[in-house]
Amino acid sequence: MAKYDISIIVVAWNVKELLIECFDALRASTDTLKKQILLVDNGSVDGSADFIEEHYPEVTVIRSPTNLGFIRANNLAYKQAEGEYILMLNSDAFVYPDSLQTVYDFMEKTPECGVTGARLIGRDGVLQPSARYFPTPFKLFLQKCGLDGKFPFVGPLDDLSWDHQSIRECDWVVGCFLLTRKRLVDQMGFFLREDYFMYNDDNDLCLRIKKLGYKVFFIPVDVIHVGGANVIKMKQTRGTDNQVLEYQIESQIIYFRKNYSLFKTFSNIFFTQLFYMAVLLKCLLTLRFRRISTDIWPKVLLVNRIFRKTGFGQYSIH
Repeated sequence: MAKYDISIIVVAWNVKELLIECFDALRASTDTLKKQILLVDNGSVDGSADFIEEHYPEVTVIRSPTNLGFIRANNLAYKQAEGEYILMLNSDAFVYPDSLQTVYDFMEKTPECGVTGARLIGRDGVLQPSARYFPTPFKLFLQKCGLDGKFPFVGPLDDLSWDHQSIRECDWVVGCFLLTRKRLVDQMGFFLREDYFMYNDDNDLCLRIKKLGYKVFFIPVDVIHVGGANVIKMKQTRGTDNQVLEYQIESQIIYFRKNYSLFKTFSNIFFTQLFYMAVLLKCLLTLRFRRISTDIWPKVLLVNRIFRKTGFGQYSIH
């Protein structure tokens, strides 16, 4: 028998104001669940860990002296999770009063469900991708080209054309609000794949749980999601987008190698470079030579370098 109904894991890095909003929303929840709330502070210097400990005694703060990244920090909290279910909740995701109880009740009455997620809404009320489909190298290429969903025989990465008012089975749900059964994680032997520093952790987790024979469902209950808070903070701190791009490229390469095959990993590199070559050609035709030297060609080299350094997707370099 689990000690709690649900263990809620929040990872944060220098986002004190968002944490306050996140935990205030949890306090306002009308659920009747026994909740364990775990915050992993990734070496913040804004005083957020001290503030949360003082003002939110119901939250267990786990302090890391350095930024472990989103994935490794979640795994650190997983070691202390004692709930029947685990909820990954971003610091920039705010539940509605009925969000937690609704997804919990659905999981309780749907034994074939291994993962469930919510309807993600921005502060502006705009629907965000919530019920998603597994990426392929060609789908990612089409998305980069602005052609996602334009080829019926391929299928989209995201489908926002339906009203999102009903329960729907999908491939994966976004990790900013992702509920799964702890026993399935225990069965797999690990929570999130630590080869990733950030990105692709949620679709990787959903894929592994589907391979166990369980389903992933979207539930039409709202969660506000600001989106990109930690990424924005990282860019502000480092003054560059390069580090974030490196994480994206690395995790994508590892995702295809760990879950599929070396062939699909090479296919991902091929289509990524095909996109950059297309942009490079466009720059040549429009005489934008400076962008080629300062933007496009360095990205071509970056992809190749990360591909080699990861052993063609076998291990992390961060």
